[in-house]
Amino acid sequence: MKLVVTLFFSLFLMACSNKSVSQSHQESTVVNVYQGVLNGAGEEGLEEGNLIIESNEAWQTFLEKLNSVNNVSGQFNSTIDFSKNNVIVAVDRVRNTSGFSIKLEKAQEENDQLMFSVLKKGPSSNDMVATVITQPIDIIVINKTNKKIVFVTK
Repeated sequence: MKLVVTLFFSLFLMACSNKSVSQSHQESTVVNVYQGVLNGAGEEGLEEGNLIIESNEAWQTFLEKLNSVNNVSGQFNSTIDFSKNNVIVAVDRVRNTSGFSIKLEKAQEENDQLMFSVLKKGPSSNDMVATVITQPIDIIVINKTNKKIVFVTK
């Protein structure tokens, strides 16, 4: 009897794990590439906004701007397979103190849309900050998709 119960639960667990694996392949994967600040006082020429990068040529152009003042891409793996992935970038405006950040989070996936929340945070009035010019940035990689990518700023 113990053998029958053990076999039953083993088969049940294997069936459950296979189901969750197949469901995870249907959902888009988000991989953080880089989150931090640029310290080039805005000289990189990146404007506040969100970018969707879908080709190696566009990625190389973006990396040239990103690295124009400091070698930022030396801090992460910049090799992207654009046959399988897209790159999403959120760039905040140039700030005159430390303590600011920006983060992309996958919020929702609907039939024809993939929504991302853009979370911007700043220092509270009690925080000690340095007087330094920074520009918060977040770079993520997602599975290639034909869905419309929508950004919601929070």
